[in-house]
Amino acid sequence: LARLRHYLWGSDLVATYFERRNGMLGGDYSTKLAPWLAAGCLSPRTVYHEVQLYEAQRTANKSTYWITFELLCRDFFRFYALKHSSRIFHAGGPAGLRLPWSSDPELWERWAAGSTGMPLVDANMRELQQTGARSGCGVQGLGYGPQSRHYHLLCEA
Repeated sequence: LARLRHYLWGSDLVATYFERRNGMLGGDYSTKLAPWLAAGCLSPRTVYHEVQLYEAQRTANKSTYWITFELLCRDFFRFYALKHSSRIFHAGGPAGLRLPWSSDPELWERWAAGSTGMPLVDANMRELQQTGARSGCGVQGLGYGPQSRHYHLLCEA
């Protein structure tokens, strides 16, 4: 709750979320609520109601809307994962696509170390190593995670 209070009430960062959300480094470019939401320590309902209260008392804008929209996307993918179960982790995903895949251990080590030579990939992997988290933009940009491609397509629709 401390992070939520800071982000909304203590700093008003929520009012500029939309403009800042694609940042990649630092503590305040996004809500940074994902770890607490994922672990069940913070309810999406609590976030939703706090954003609604913020909108009533301070401002309602594209940024506050976008946080609510991303909570909906989060729920969509939770249900998507429930529907498709472990198939979301298969190499071809739930659709069973046949994609080229490399199991070269040197490539995997360079990727994990953040030394692929691709600046976006390397920056995100180093952020993950140093902070234990990566930006949503970085996750989408790298196509990391079973839902990232679907998330990107959904958000573009």
